[in-house]
Amino acid sequence: MVTLSSEQKDRYRSQLALPGLTETRQQKLFDAHVLILGLNAVGSNCAKNLAQAGVGRITIIDPGRVQIADLSSHGIFSAADVGRPKVEALKQHLQQLNAELKIDSCFYKFDAHNAEELLAGADLTVEALDSWQDKLLASDCCMRTRRPLIHSGLMLFSFHVFSMIPGRSACLRCVFAKLGLEDFPPDGFHQGVLGAVAALAGAFQAAEAIKLITQLGTISANHLLRFDVLRSEFDDMTELTGRSDCPDCGRRS
Repeated sequence: MVTLSSEQKDRYRSQLALPGLTETRQQKLFDAHVLILGLNAVGSNCAKNLAQAGVGRITIIDPGRVQIADLSSHGIFSAADVGRPKVEALKQHLQQLNAELKIDSCFYKFDAHNAEELLAGADLTVEALDSWQDKLLASDCCMRTRRPLIHSGLMLFSFHVFSMIPGRSACLRCVFAKLGLEDFPPDGFHQGVLGAVAALAGAFQAAEAIKLITQLGTISANHLLRFDVLRSEFDDMTELTGRSDCPDCGRRS
């Protein structure tokens, strides 16, 4: 039986008071390793939420540096971070939030040369990449390594999140094809960011990751959840099954 220390019980008292979030499930968070691909505004907000929840190890990958425009959307960077590698600045801030957190920071681009090695070392991957093709690469590699992938996308004042679980859901290529987005991103994809929308998307991704790690609640496999902030409308797109000709999904839609 898992027994948390008195300091851990005090720090995570609010979480442990939730129905079903037992000390055993909290220990699963301590033991988990989450890989975050890309530190756009969604990725940094997701990382912050995971650190606060007690995820024990986070690997962050991004080749970019903090720009002054990031201060209005990321929610964790400060003016002193401008010009620094995003991974270094985020690592510092996350460790200030949670000194027990182990953070691996990788100041380079996620690509086909390092993808599978990186993914294989983590329990699950959160995808917050700007490149459409990099998103599909993450999907391909997660399907091959049998690792869950939590995908996000921002489109103007809306965001969507999709939890891809190999063996239980369609891959991202099949989802994009179902939505008619296989060959090109939709209009408005990453054209401007409202910080509040990015924060919602990052929090939603973190919540999906926490559910997967702790096996608590319903996992949104084969559901693409979209929220339009201007209309205050949720759209739950279902039946996003794999295509019969997809080598990764290996099943008929």
